Amino acid sequence: MAEPAFLALLFGLLVTNLSAQTDANKQVYNFCVQHQGQKVGDGICKTLVDEALQSARQEQSHRLGREVWRIASTSRGVVISGDYKKVLPGDIIYFHDIFPDRYRYKGSSDASPLQERPRSNHIGVVDSITLDGVRYFNQNAGSQKVVKSDYFSFNDNLEVVDYVAVFRP
Repeated sequence: MAEPAFLALLFGLLVTNLSAQTDANKQVYNFCVQHQGQKVGDGICKTLVDEALQSARQEQSHRLGREVWRIASTSRGVVISGDYKKVLPGDIIYFHDIFPDRYRYKGSSDASPLQERPRSNHIGVVDSITLDGVRYFNQNAGSQKVVKSDYFSFNDNLEVVDYVAVFRP
């Protein structure tokens, strides 16, 4: 049987770790709220995330942290890993291989008159999430270079992205 002092120490470390995660999330989230409508750095999406993480004294986005949740549309249907209820405001949201212009939505079987553009990655900060979609802060989406709140519907938009993943800072 474990010593009571050891159990108290273990519990204290666990509570401290959870508290630090919550504080980091709050700081990242607050950074985005305070900078809405402003250009952060060079106006690129990664710069917003890097500076928000730096303001919370966290590593920058080249290491996204621990993956909390993921959703992808595959040939076998929609695949979800993790529990979306564990996603917190201030978590980092990563869109892998997304069309920069979201004019290609479900139901559009006609070829687009617009020239095909290559897919790229996009990153932002979670505001809120449901099984229907995610509200998040980002910049450099749709060529705008300021921080804004955006919404990505999992019901309508999964075809324009390889997968969406959420990471804990």
